[in-house]
Amino acid sequence: MIIFNIKKIREEKEITLYRLEKLTGISRAYLYRLENNKTTNPTISTLYKIAGALDTNVKDLFYSKFDIENLREKMYCEIDNHGINSKEVAEISKLIDLLINIEMKEKKR
Repeated sequence: MIIFNIKKIREEKEITLYRLEKLTGISRAYLYRLENNKTTNPTISTLYKIAGALDTNVKDLFYSKFDIENLREKMYCEIDNHGINSKEVAEISKLIDLLINIEMKEKKR
């Protein structure tokens, strides 16, 4: 459900996964799982470390099609299809919360 843009940004900046590990202190295995969307629940702190190492904005780590309003619409559809307590709804809800928290932190800067 959550699609990260981390690998594309890293490769554009010619930073190896090994180097990103050294810059962030985050294991290569975890970074690899994030880049390949096998892990979808990073903390805000983790995202800020990655964004800082890549010299980019945290919001840029996500594909732009995942804005909050579109996610809300998708969540409502998933509620209709699978129920409010479904795994799909929980994943979307977590992403919305994460994006809102990032947005709030960005406004404070």
